[in-house]
Amino acid sequence: MNDYVKWLQETLQALGYDPGPRDGIAGEQTAAAVCAFQRDHDLEVDGIVGEVTNAALLEQLRAHIAVSPVTATATPDFAPDEFACSCGCGLDVVAPLKSFAQSLRSAFGWPLTISSGARCPTVNREAGGVPDSCHLSGEAFDGYFAGHMNEAVINQMADYAIDYGFGVIRYPNQLFCHFQVYPRNDTIN
Repeated sequence: MNDYVKWLQETLQALGYDPGPRDGIAGEQTAAAVCAFQRDHDLEVDGIVGEVTNAALLEQLRAHIAVSPVTATATPDFAPDEFACSCGCGLDVVAPLKSFAQSLRSAFGWPLTISSGARCPTVNREAGGVPDSCHLSGEAFDGYFAGHMNEAVINQMADYAIDYGFGVIRYPNQLFCHFQVYPRNDTIN
C-alpha cells in the first residue's frame, strides 16, 4: 500500500470520480479516474499524477471544501469558541468543518464533544500533536459522543465523514475520531 496513492484515491472520490477501492494500490480503475479528472480539467490525459495534475487536484480539493462562512445559526449546538485554540490566541477551525460537525451531531442526535479543535504551535506541542498537524491551520478537530462511543459508532462516524468528502482517523482505543478537511481514512490503535 502506498500512502500517496491512497490519498489520491480518496481525493478523487471526494471530487466525484470513481478510483475503485481506496486501498493505496494503483490499478486500472485509479488510472481511469485520473484520466477522467485530467480530461475534465483540460490537462494532458496520460493517467500519471505529475506536478501539474497534483496541483490541479489540490486546487479542486480546496474549492470543494470551501463554503461560505458559518454563522452562529449554522452551528446552533456549539458555543462560538468551542472549536478555537484553547490558549485564546484566536485560531479557529475553518467553516466547512464547523458545518460538518453540526451535520454530524444532527445526524446522530447526540451532543458532540469537541475535545480538540484548532491548535497554535505551542498548544499542538503540549498536546503531543505532529509537526504537520491539520489542527495547526484550523483544518481538523477531534470529537466524540460522550456515553455512546464504541467501535461501531466510531466506524459510523468515519463513514459519515468519508461520504461528505472529509478525512478521518479512527482512534478506537481512545474512543474518538479525528476529522480533517483533506481526504484520509485511517485507524490508529
